[in-house]
Amino acid sequence: MQFARNISTRGEFAFNMGEPIAASTAPLWTLLLAVVYTLFSDVVWATKAVGVLLLWTSGALTVLLAREVGLGTRLGLLAGIVVVITPRLVWGSLSGMEVMLYTTLSTAGIWLHIRSLKKEPSLVGTVCFALASLARPECVLLFPLAILDRWLRERNWQQLYRCYRRHVVVFGLVLLPSVVFNFYTLGKPLPNTFYAKVGPYGLLGALSNGDMGRVVKVLFYYPLLQAQEVAQFGLENQFFIACLVPFGLLWFFLRRESQLSMLIPLILISFPLFRGVLAPFQGALFQHGRYAAHLIPLMTVAGLGGGLWVVQWVRDSLNDRYLAWAFGSLVLGSLMVMNTRCAQIYGQDVENIEHMHVKMGQWLAKNTPEDAVLATHDIGAIGYFSGRRVLDTVGLVTPEVLPFLRQYPSAAQGVWAFLNDQKPDYVIMLPNWYPELSAHKDVLKPIYDVQLGKVTIAAGQRMVVYRPIWKE
Repeated sequence: MQFARNISTRGEFAFNMGEPIAASTAPLWTLLLAVVYTLFSDVVWATKAVGVLLLWTSGALTVLLAREVGLGTRLGLLAGIVVVITPRLVWGSLSGMEVMLYTTLSTAGIWLHIRSLKKEPSLVGTVCFALASLARPECVLLFPLAILDRWLRERNWQQLYRCYRRHVVVFGLVLLPSVVFNFYTLGKPLPNTFYAKVGPYGLLGALSNGDMGRVVKVLFYYPLLQAQEVAQFGLENQFFIACLVPFGLLWFFLRRESQLSMLIPLILISFPLFRGVLAPFQGALFQHGRYAAHLIPLMTVAGLGGGLWVVQWVRDSLNDRYLAWAFGSLVLGSLMVMNTRCAQIYGQDVENIEHMHVKMGQWLAKNTPEDAVLATHDIGAIGYFSGRRVLDTVGLVTPEVLPFLRQYPSAAQGVWAFLNDQKPDYVIMLPNWYPELSAHKDVLKPIYDVQLGKVTIAAGQRMVVYRPIWKE
């Protein structure tokens, strides 16, 4: 929202005015928020309304996707309802983040691809894949997998080239403005958030550092961790459906002879592999599934496909109509129970952010000069509500800190060197994040703090404002 406000009011893609920076992992969502900010006076409720609309759109697209792969009308409707009331997606629709935008676009692209598999590829589907990539970088994997899916069906390279030569150009053209802006602000092809979060942890960083031990981890260990998180992610979303996903994958594989699409299994299998290799930063469980939400419609369709296959086994001994009703009731009933609990967690999360981050930003707006420079590691609400220039000690919107973080053996030492170099007017941090920094009592003088009772989403219980006394 900070980026969106600056785009809407000043026409600049920047966190701090006058400092354009490619620091949004979801630039398409940021631009959409800028439109919301321009059109509506109450941006909070307007943003939530957009999120809910996208949630219901993703549910409708899941119905179409389920029917396209052969689940029929009733199971398709059940799949759509499951998606709409899955707690993580309900949270995503209200979170103000990009969750439902990329889930909707990726589901649309997958449906259009499967629908057009027996004819020319869908150009609209390719555009959806490209836009989904601008809403969440993990989705850049979908378009290559769609090409692979068509090759597995036809096994003809010349035909594949003829089908996709225009599509590759269109896909690249949609992504090009973002890449150009990244080069313009950073001199690199990817947004600064990638270099700040992933850094040396992925395969590219490990190879550039010549760290062969980390290369081995990236190729073999991290994908297993990511796969474990994806499995837990599915079980936490809907236990009964997740248990049927392996049967669903078999259901897809056993129908290969009929030349049906394999895109859903390809995505579910490839996601933990490629994420573990390229960006082993957090996983499917991070922030209520923020990075893996687009897998939920696919897991739902695959699980219900597996359920359909299992029902066929028992058709002779049990009335499958009543079995389907019983299974649907069990799935929906358990989801409603989960929503009750997750609503409480969501409320506690909001209370954490309001009481700590929003309150801190508002205090800084009232008690610091307008030209004050703040340094903090949690920039969102503090930057938005304070209206002050912010130095990001994690490096998401302040790439200048990254060389300091790489130069020193610990993050705290790198941040301290950066702070001494920049000499901000105020430092705001959670002492538990940087205990070494908070120990510099001769320089950092605490002047205000906020504390939480129960911590659910905040990264610590106490946030402190320090007024530093820098040594010349």
